[in-house]
Amino acid sequence: MSLSKSRNLDRRLTILAEEAISELNKVCESSLWENFGFAYFDQLDSKDKIAKANFYYGQLLCIKEIQLFNS
Repeated sequence: MSLSKSRNLDRRLTILAEEAISELNKVCESSLWENFGFAYFDQLDSKDKIAKANFYYGQLLCIKEIQLFNS
């Protein structure tokens, strides 16, 4: 992959990661999930919030894994 494509991919992944983090902060109503990870979602008060948190956390993990391969 060319350097410009690699940088562009990294920039896009960073934007997606920031969006996922923002959504997780909204759903969890704090940033404590960053310290406790996946286990924090069990204390959320509705199944919809748990599902949304799981989705964005999975997305964030996938983004971080792709970023590792891209570096």
